Amino acid sequence: MIHLIEEDCKLRIGGITDMSTIDWYGNVSLVVFFAGCNFRCPYCQNSSLIPLESGEVVDLSLLEERIDSNKKLIEAIVFTGGEPLLQLDSLLCAIKLSKDKGLKIMLDTNGSIQGSLENILSTGLIDRVALDVKAPLKKELMGKVTGRPEFAVKTISSINKCLNLCKELNISLEARTTIAPGLSDDPTFIGDIAETLKDRCSVYYLQQYDNQGDILDKTLKVKLPPSKETMLKLAKIAIEKGLKNVYIKTRSDGLEKVD
Repeated sequence: MIHLIEEDCKLRIGGITDMSTIDWYGNVSLVVFFAGCNFRCPYCQNSSLIPLESGEVVDLSLLEERIDSNKKLIEAIVFTGGEPLLQLDSLLCAIKLSKDKGLKIMLDTNGSIQGSLENILSTGLIDRVALDVKAPLKKELMGKVTGRPEFAVKTISSINKCLNLCKELNISLEARTTIAPGLSDDPTFIGDIAETLKDRCSVYYLQQYDNQGDILDKTLKVKLPPSKETMLKLAKIAIEKGLKNVYIKTRSDGLEKVD
């Protein structure tokens, strides 16, 4: 078991949402947005959180106050970003605090930082992992979608490790892919991801790119989101590849299971 640092623990965050029903479906959750990300995905809607120096440094006590003030309403906490694993010690502090408060814990990660990921999962404190599978596990595609081709090979290896370790440790894992026009909306693209995820995740979400917000690539900002028809077509491809519990999430109709 890893020693969890608690004294003088500080978090660099972009914000806290006190109550959410959409970040971990089926759970009312408090959501913590860690600042800083090692990817530069063109469709990123939280691009203001990409710089490592972004956000605000706060004491762990702020998180405790927010949990305590909402403890009658929430049952879980979601750590997302940015990429939370860039702040390993701070994340461990926040996880230990949240578990001590009786909350279920979900980690939302891009899965690219293998050492930190192994450390976190080995604590036994994580109830669920939400893994953003940006692209098929192929060097060129992964590099293009993440905007960091120099990390592509390591990212692919780390994602595979995450999938295998969650299965080995019996940690519930959901996988997500954002469907963006001209980038991740090709049937073969989704089919390849589905092949990788088969028997390695409990649910797969296809999320409709939304051109609202602080989009990193301004050329995408002017493009329309993929149609619901496209989303359904891609979801059915994932099902044909053997995935179960496949959902689409659209701006107009929210979350829908595809059979």
